[in-house]
Amino acid sequence: MRHDADVEHSATQQVAPESAPPSPSGKGASAPSLVIGFGNPLRQDDGFGWRVAEQLLANGEPSGAEVVACQQLTPELAEPLSRVRVAIFVDVRLGEPVGLLECEEIPLDERPPSASVHNLTPSALLALTKALYGAVPERVYLLTARSVHFAHADALSPALQMVVPEAVLRIRQLSKRSRM
Repeated sequence: MRHDADVEHSATQQVAPESAPPSPSGKGASAPSLVIGFGNPLRQDDGFGWRVAEQLLANGEPSGAEVVACQQLTPELAEPLSRVRVAIFVDVRLGEPVGLLECEEIPLDERPPSASVHNLTPSALLALTKALYGAVPERVYLLTARSVHFAHADALSPALQMVVPEAVLRIRQLSKRSRM
């Protein structure tokens, strides 16, 4: 969940196409897009991003995209971010109505990255990517679903379970833009 401070260790699952050197605008990237679903799958709806990434991996989509499921954003994600045209972060956001899916474009934060990487946000990770690799995706999106259900449970609430297919569809649409 965005702003959830009790996320601990990071576990990552990914499918990675062949590597290519980064370019300043993401052109010549090894994959047209990168989807990063993050959150704690043991805290009910906090696992929304993780579950969406798992669904994408299970479906083998979107075609040509790299998909990562992780508990939190870490500096290790900067390198794959430097190689793509489009990045899509998937998370949950505290709020109602539960299940409302929202998508926003994330601008590059031009401030230097913080020395602390314990609780990276998507825009802080982009700043770190720019500082380390001199390249960032041309477009970056944050796809979130609203929820108030964050109990200790390893399944999404019924409302968010119903939103996963819609999130997969939105990601497929956003990812297609990277191939144009």
